[in-house]
Amino acid sequence: MRFRQQRQKRSSAGPTPSADGEAPREAALTARVAELEDELRARDDFLAIAAHELRNPMTPISARLELLLAKAHHMSDRVPMGFVQGLEHLERLVSEYLRRATTLLDVARVGSGTLDLQPSKIDLSALIRQVAINMEPLAECAGCRIRIAVEDGISARCDPMAIEQILENLLSNAIRFGAGQPVEVAFASDGGLARLSVRDWGIGISDHDQRLIFERFRRSGPVRPNGGFGVGLWITRQLVHAMQGEIGVSSKPGAGSTFVVRLPLSPGDRDHAD
Repeated sequence: MRFRQQRQKRSSAGPTPSADGEAPREAALTARVAELEDELRARDDFLAIAAHELRNPMTPISARLELLLAKAHHMSDRVPMGFVQGLEHLERLVSEYLRRATTLLDVARVGSGTLDLQPSKIDLSALIRQVAINMEPLAECAGCRIRIAVEDGISARCDPMAIEQILENLLSNAIRFGAGQPVEVAFASDGGLARLSVRDWGIGISDHDQRLIFERFRRSGPVRPNGGFGVGLWITRQLVHAMQGEIGVSSKPGAGSTFVVRLPLSPGDRDHAD
């Protein structure tokens, strides 16, 4: 009886001091969260503006460089080989700069929720094949080759620039970590899906890293001084998901990696050529 009376006295004494301070603490926490969200939005806006301003002037420079290089190749009998090689090296540097600026722009767009895809009906087979061919010079510099196996006649309604970036990101990783071994690009229809796979025979990815590599600022394999921002696979996943697709990886250390992208096809999207 005495214990019950003491408990009743404590309960009737009103809220404890900690309960009295709960509401102000929650309000302060809510306000701080709002401040942090505003800061993140401001950061993403700044990144988008900065990346845009840094990238835009390089586009005409890149176009002019391509023109000069084409003329140099056309006049190869009168232009010193060292000059041509210098232009080729400069072209690679400019392309790498544009790639990094584009990555910053994409990070800002995804982070701010303004990733604006522009889907259209395209020949996926032709696009996949062309992107893989365009990446062959990068593969040659790394001492490997790209094997291409693309099923013809597969089209879909999607954003062509997003498809290009997805494949470029996957191929860049495969070439970087492929240890000079061939890289395989395969594309085919799989029921109502288009299935794109990029396989390398390089260093592979541990089970632990496979669960993390699609996160922002994560890198697969050893960190290198010029290895990028660690956002390529994160952006790739965002682009795939924006097109209602899926991406996954299977890998074993020392046995290479296979990245697989599946994108939905409507019934009329698979039109084989005669």
